[in-house]
Amino acid sequence: MSTIAIHVLLAGCAATIIGLILQAIGWFTFSRYKSSDTKEIAGVVGLRVSAIFGIAVGLIFAATTAHLMEAKQDIREETRLLGTLYVLVENSPIAKAGLVRDDLRQYVKLSKSELDDPDGAERFAEDMNQLVLTLCRRMALDDQDSPEARWTKVEFQRSCAKLIDVRGKKRVGSIETLISSPFWIFFGISFSFLAILFGVFERGVMNIVFASLFYFAAGVTGLLIYAASDPYHEPGKVDSLPITRLKERMEAIADAEAPKAPGDNGDPGAPKSGTPKNGTAKSGTPK
Repeated sequence: MSTIAIHVLLAGCAATIIGLILQAIGWFTFSRYKSSDTKEIAGVVGLRVSAIFGIAVGLIFAATTAHLMEAKQDIREETRLLGTLYVLVENSPIAKAGLVRDDLRQYVKLSKSELDDPDGAERFAEDMNQLVLTLCRRMALDDQDSPEARWTKVEFQRSCAKLIDVRGKKRVGSIETLISSPFWIFFGISFSFLAILFGVFERGVMNIVFASLFYFAAGVTGLLIYAASDPYHEPGKVDSLPITRLKERMEAIADAEAPKAPGDNGDPGAPKSGTPKNGTAKSGTPK
């Protein structure tokens, strides 16, 4: 079971327990007042509060979902830009192309670690900021560049500028959450008020069941809002799959370009270690 699923279940169960405790407090409080108007007043007030609560939670849930989708899009855009930069320097006539490829592989490695590590957004932020600036500076235009090299550098700088912009958005998103504390204060007060207000009704089985469903749904929704408002930290951290695939592709290209050791080039006639090409070595002392 994934981390987010575990957190969702725990939040729903915790909200249900807290809601039932508050509802019991409401039962104890309202049992002392036998006025016939109590249920009518509770129904009118509860309807208005629940309507405001539902509208506010629905709007915030939509906003945090859009925020999470934007964070995922930023990851895909960063992956696309890194792939574009790698293609530009691959087989490029520029003298520093090898260094740039190494820096790109290192950046992709750090980007994956930033998403996979629980504290990656803080641990690798400065290293990645310096590395992306180094990448752009290595491909600065020079008066001695050939037309082909100049075109490569210009296109590289365009993609590099976009990469810096995406990097800035990720950095801001990892520092600040979308939802601030005023909403959670409103959420807690409204939830508690409604749970206590449910105590005005009789302690029937159906009342308890429907109240428990409301508490569980409120807890799950609150957890989903919290997770989606902070997509670069647990429990709602975005997936690193696009970066992972790019990293694997870069490593495969690097392995294919690496020089092979003698005897490992796939030639069936190549001599093996300790074995003569014309036969199998025999033990013993030659005569």
